[in-house]
Amino acid sequence: MAKQITVECRQELAGIMIDALNWFVAEHYPSGADECSIAARDALFGLAHHFEQVLQAEGHCTYSIRMRAFLSEAIRSYFEQLAVQRGEQTSNRTRVLIAVCRGDSNGADFEEAAVLDAAALPGPE
Repeated sequence: MAKQITVECRQELAGIMIDALNWFVAEHYPSGADECSIAARDALFGLAHHFEQVLQAEGHCTYSIRMRAFLSEAIRSYFEQLAVQRGEQTSNRTRVLIAVCRGDSNGADFEEAAVLDAAALPGPE
């Protein structure tokens, strides 16, 4: 069995990770793709479902370390597209959520990261 990572965070952050995974799958693993893409798609949807059923309900769960890179990339890509769509700075929130998905943080500093992101925006000219 693959090594497991323990993730702990509140519902709001779990919801963002779930949204990021679902968005990432829709963008990068469309239905009707080759077998490898279908396997990755199913695994990522499975992780999103696991987070929805366990992480949001209990505030913590474990997942396979094999999925860590996919989850990190999903979060990174999700926040990059939000930055472009909304004209927001997102690097601090991205950093916090990636630390959560690696099991290195519980995300308690997410609001502080959001404030730092907002402060990084250029003011009106």
